[in-house]
Amino acid sequence: GTTCVLVSFPFIFNPCLGCKENTPQWAAFIYYLPFIIIFQFGWAATQISHLSLIPELVTSDHEKVELTAFSALKSHLPHWAGAAFSIGFWEPLFIHQIAGGVDYGQAKGNPCYAHPLCLTQDLSLIVVGLGAVFSLIFHLGTKEKPYPPGSLPQLEESTALLQKETTSSASPLLIWKDWLLEPAFYQVAVLYMSTRLIVNLSQTYIAMYLTNSLLLPKKYIATIPLVMYVSGFLSSFLMKPVNKWIGRNLTYFVGILVILAFASWVTLARQMGAEIYGAAVLLGAGSATILVTSLSMTADLIGTNTHSGAFVYGAMSFTDKMANGLAVMLIQNLHPCPTELCCPACVSFYHWVMVLVTGGIAVAAIASLCCIMVWPIRIRYRE
Repeated sequence: GTTCVLVSFPFIFNPCLGCKENTPQWAAFIYYLPFIIIFQFGWAATQISHLSLIPELVTSDHEKVELTAFSALKSHLPHWAGAAFSIGFWEPLFIHQIAGGVDYGQAKGNPCYAHPLCLTQDLSLIVVGLGAVFSLIFHLGTKEKPYPPGSLPQLEESTALLQKETTSSASPLLIWKDWLLEPAFYQVAVLYMSTRLIVNLSQTYIAMYLTNSLLLPKKYIATIPLVMYVSGFLSSFLMKPVNKWIGRNLTYFVGILVILAFASWVTLARQMGAEIYGAAVLLGAGSATILVTSLSMTADLIGTNTHSGAFVYGAMSFTDKMANGLAVMLIQNLHPCPTELCCPACVSFYHWVMVLVTGGIAVAAIASLCCIMVWPIRIRYRE
């Protein structure tokens, strides 16, 4: 997975090799398509691999929430680091020169930088280089202790022997086909899909909302995501005590309420200035809460069936990718402007996009949560 990301990511954020100004769009699409497929394969492999370890590492529900929070926090750190990097080092070049009308190619003294993708090619190479170094450190410095085929792990003093024997002898192992017969599998899939739609689409369209609807300066493209990630970072530490206090379902409901508060704020306030930072705090905290809780529910669904946990996480990721792709296609097909430039109609368009991808999908997530509260998550195959 790491190798796939390393070999594909730089090509995605670099200009098409051999492409010119008159190159048709379909040709560039064909060029980028294999790199995007390889990247998504590698990204999914790394994500599923580390998420599949959570049910194996801990058994307590509250420990699962804490470990899942750290896992979700890990996925926030690259974006947080990237936003901080762009603010600290690249904002004077990226933001101020673009906003001031200075040509980026002239500033760099390189004709390649006349292409819009050149704004991100250096940053993508730096990010990939740093990631490769730390991935190499991890793979060289982390020692695994694989068990020989056919052997069992060494039992410790704290292991419940009777429970292990009873579970292994009385409970059949669930394979991937068995999961497809589980109603709880689809309950969690719909909830996780709704969660990812809220998180991913809000991150996708927040930049257009800031610049085209609120008409804010371009520096907000870097500062607002940073505020979202910091608020999500801080709220991740509250996941374990909150889950222990009010339970998994109510924790998710609280996160959805925070998302609805953001959607209501955006609906009522057509123009925002500095108060957008308050709305960003709500969106970041709510997104982190529902994401961590939905991942914890997935771990609850897997339970002791860790041997097929990768399939469950892979299926959840598949529904997430398909739903997000279809949603983006639908939104782009509804775009009112005939050209790539923003016309007056797109001012209200991105405003309502932010309202619907947060508030509208949050309502669907509440309906899915109610279904889980009526029919709790549990394996019914053995019944």
